[in-house]
Amino acid sequence: MGQILDVKPLAEIDTIIFDMDGTIVLSRDVAIESVHRGAKEMFEELGIDAPPPEKEKIVESIGKPSPEYFAALFPELEPSVRADIQRRVYELEGQLLAEGGGSFAPGAPGALVQLRQMGLKLGLASNCGIGYFESNIEAFGLGKYFDAMLCSGMRGYPEKSVLLKELLATLGAQKAMMVGDRCYDIEAAIQCDMVPVGCLYGYGTKDELEGASLTIGSLNELIVICGE
Repeated sequence: MGQILDVKPLAEIDTIIFDMDGTIVLSRDVAIESVHRGAKEMFEELGIDAPPPEKEKIVESIGKPSPEYFAALFPELEPSVRADIQRRVYELEGQLLAEGGGSFAPGAPGALVQLRQMGLKLGLASNCGIGYFESNIEAFGLGKYFDAMLCSGMRGYPEKSVLLKELLATLGAQKAMMVGDRCYDIEAAIQCDMVPVGCLYGYGTKDELEGASLTIGSLNELIVICGE
């Protein structure tokens, strides 16, 4: 169960935009395996003698825009080498997701369906690249849950607030909420004058979510919150 930190007129919310990984879907194991395998394969091909990034480093970097994600995992490598690893990792992520890797966050499908039945417009915004985004959309059938979807790779990897502003305009939002599990989501929501909601079950730490107006332990809590 989450905690309401600042009560707002949430009944006025007409639009909710969600982060993807760590909020709607959980693919920690997919991220770890694809980075480890991708790095190993590329290191062998390029003759690089180095270990793959540690699991903890991979998980703590999830949520960064893709160029920052791979720079954090492979800071010692040239950008061109990181780009080669990124392409290989994306290929592996797509394969693993297609094979059934990853899962929905608990209760996510039912909560999304019910929120739309309540008349709310739903958007999806992710800092990931196009390949990973499309692999998740296909693997989990995300298209049927959202009215608009956008990832950072589609716009040249801008700050997340840029994605939110475009989605808000597309959806014609009057009063909107942003739901995510990392500090990037909370900061972007505040920049866009949205109600920031932190997910306690994702990849971020509780300290990262201090700026959120409220926190939740399950997406099902939004049904009650937005129905108040």
